[in-house]
Amino acid sequence: MPGRPDLSVIVVTHQGRDLALHVLRTARAATGPIEVEWLVVDSGSSDGTPDAIERELPEVTVMRRPNIGFAAGNNVALRAARGRYVLLLNPDVEIVDGTLAQLVAAMDGRPEVGIGSSITHYPDGELQASIRRFPSPARQLGEALMLTRLPSLSHLQEDECRPEVYEREQSADWLSGSFLLVRREAVEQAGGLDERFFLFSEETDWCLRVRAEGWDIRHFPTMHLTHHTGRTERPDLFAQNSHAKVLYARKHFTLPGRTAFRAALALRHALRCAGLIVPALLRAGVRERLAAERLALLVVLGLAAPRYRPYAERNGTVGRP
Repeated sequence: MPGRPDLSVIVVTHQGRDLALHVLRTARAATGPIEVEWLVVDSGSSDGTPDAIERELPEVTVMRRPNIGFAAGNNVALRAARGRYVLLLNPDVEIVDGTLAQLVAAMDGRPEVGIGSSITHYPDGELQASIRRFPSPARQLGEALMLTRLPSLSHLQEDECRPEVYEREQSADWLSGSFLLVRREAVEQAGGLDERFFLFSEETDWCLRVRAEGWDIRHFPTMHLTHHTGRTERPDLFAQNSHAKVLYARKHFTLPGRTAFRAALALRHALRCAGLIVPALLRAGVRERLAAERLALLVVLGLAAPRYRPYAERNGTVGRP
């Protein structure tokens, strides 16, 4: 296709104007010698985010939508993207080392790879686990019982937490959705993100479907990124996260598998609730977490809705924590 850019960069925003502008500036500075088109889908920001982007960065195409969710917002831009590759870039992920051209070249050199990503750190420099194992009832039970704290059972968790693993190129089951470089042909064969996932698990599902089409999912130690999110858990997202996990299990597991998975997930929240009852009598912060665990448990049991609050209410930006 004549005039097709090498890469389409897609950013879904909701509030967080200043950080989104900073992320776009740093990404544009780290482009390298490739042709890039820039697409922003703003999900109902009320802080002037889309207007500010259009004023400062007129080469960026801004599409305005209501807050339809992370998956649906990305799909809006995927349908418009023309690049050989598309990059799903969180509006709070800053490129600190390496170029997009280097990552595109790495993918060009691996024609069997459908989705790639690179090394992500928290703002304090600690590694953020972006290489993940597919969910399973056994892994969910291992996480529920905290068996994964034993080195010999570390495989019973989704996150790959060993820092040395991230220093070498390797395949992964799935990769964190905060920074995903996806080959055009893989998108065409597997389709876009499943919009039933409002937030969380959509990239797990996507990687699984891309793998089912015969593509590899690969971590490249080509770039270093900073994800501007805290390392502490977000109690206000517990229920939403578990709701998405239930949807994933319903979609991909057999009836016995999804029953076992759901039971293990419910056990996780029930055990956390039991452990927080006494501390919650003394500290307000613990009471908030207990309430979040209780809501998540009710969601997993099908007795409540997740009551998701936009991510921007806490730190001014939408995206994955």
